[in-house]
Amino acid sequence: MNKKKQEERLFICKPCGYVMRESELGDICPACGLPRKVFEQYKERMSPGRSRILQLDLHPIAVHFPQTVLVFLLQALLINIFFPDFYPEVLLGTATFSAVLFPVTVLGAFLSGVIDGKLRFKSLKPPILKKKIIYSSVMLVASVFTPFVAWGGVLDLYDKLWLLVCGSVALFCAIVLGHAGKRLMNIGMGGAVFIWRWKI
Repeated sequence: MNKKKQEERLFICKPCGYVMRESELGDICPACGLPRKVFEQYKERMSPGRSRILQLDLHPIAVHFPQTVLVFLLQALLINIFFPDFYPEVLLGTATFSAVLFPVTVLGAFLSGVIDGKLRFKSLKPPILKKKIIYSSVMLVASVFTPFVAWGGVLDLYDKLWLLVCGSVALFCAIVLGHAGKRLMNIGMGGAVFIWRWKI
């Protein structure tokens, strides 16, 4: 069964580039809606191991965790600053929890990005990956400050402003990283790659 699944032919929609298995082909392309006749057979250039791991979309999924935590952190702080009497315990508790959790999620996204880049391009030296690593590092540093500021509780305006500064820097980096990353979603070098002495 698994062997049959691995050997199943792939087809690509010529106008939009959507790739799918032969068994999944319907009357129209699920991405652009054009008829089935626009599909042609597609040969995967990557090794099966690399392709399987990249198809899990681990990095695109992982980056959503710090973004979500960051949105909760910034929203809770801003609402509390402008409306200090509106459920302050809930909002400041949310901000504190988000600030403590934030660097853990950023680290996970960073590590998954390094693995994704290595799998996709066999190296972390391409210019766009270097740019992503720089902005990711800045975001990671900004995130490391948040639990130290919030650990004793977000008690005064000084703490809130520091968290807003760290969060804003991280948000800017996240936007830059998102724009850079969207260009890399469907590309990658062919063949196999060695990661930690494992051939994938």
